[in-house]
Amino acid sequence: MSRRAAGGAACRAACILGLALLAPFASRAGAAAPPGGETLADSLARPARVSSRVDKARVSLGEPFTLRIEVIHAAADAVALPEPLQLAPLTLRAPPETVREGVPEGARTVFTLRVANVASLEPRVPDIALAVQGPTGPRTLNVPGQKLELKSLVAEEGAPDSAHAHRGPKPPLPVLVRSFLWAGLLAGLLLLAAAAAALARLWRKRKTRVVEPRQPSFEEVALARLSALRSREPWKRGDGRSAVFELSETLRGYLGRRLGFEALDLTSDELLRELRGRSLPGLDLAALGDELAWEDLVKFAKADAQASECLSAIDLAEAVVRRTAKAPPPAPGGPPAAAEAAP
Repeated sequence: MSRRAAGGAACRAACILGLALLAPFASRAGAAAPPGGETLADSLARPARVSSRVDKARVSLGEPFTLRIEVIHAAADAVALPEPLQLAPLTLRAPPETVREGVPEGARTVFTLRVANVASLEPRVPDIALAVQGPTGPRTLNVPGQKLELKSLVAEEGAPDSAHAHRGPKPPLPVLVRSFLWAGLLAGLLLLAAAAAALARLWRKRKTRVVEPRQPSFEEVALARLSALRSREPWKRGDGRSAVFELSETLRGYLGRRLGFEALDLTSDELLRELRGRSLPGLDLAALGDELAWEDLVKFAKADAQASECLSAIDLAEAVVRRTAKAPPPAPGGPPAAAEAAP
């Protein structure tokens, strides 16, 4: 063997021995410093996965649904919902539920929120900034929001009869207009003849006073309809929703006739705004607003109407009619004023 070959073999042997001696140190250094220059604490503090989902992609006004947020994070970290929790335009229907459990990646925290959309025609889940507390200090974790699809109850009603059908605006119907010119001319001639005969009789007879039958008042009509509804008891036949429709129509019709405006064509918010601009002593707007909100849930969100709820609503409507019937009627053309609350 030549001198050059012997030197190469000795060099290779030295390199192999050096790599064998440095291998344990290299493995410990690689475990302490992950790729990218991050420390082990930074790697464990960063969440491995964040997800959120809802159980219903299409929701209607007032319909409850569930939002589930799942965070997989380091075992040393604690993840919590922000305080205060802002979910607008959604409304929280129950306290949030939080569950934490161990997983191979570290820990998993799951937040369950039961919410409903009662105010927006374009519902969406907003962005939520979770609060994270761990060895690296406090920080926030953003959960992106998502857009929801609004489901129209009007388009999907499909009720079997008119008692359950939606009583909203209906499409216009064609009207056939005929000409009654000749009938009008004949009626005019007959009217002139009758007027002449009446004038002739006035010279021979004195005037007699015609007493017209007394017309029932607004409150008498409303109380009679409420009493009839209580006697029929449709909720005992599983028809509480139609009872709520009739109750709402009776109370709105009374308030509209009492104050001189079309209350049946207004939404609940528009009706309350109109009542705040008019003076009607004895009217409790706070209690009326709660009642209108419950009626909207039954009529449009198809919430269940129990017998006790229907009877309580009839009692409230009768109380509103009796309290406001004792107040003097509002002066025509007077300045608007806020409605007074019942004592």
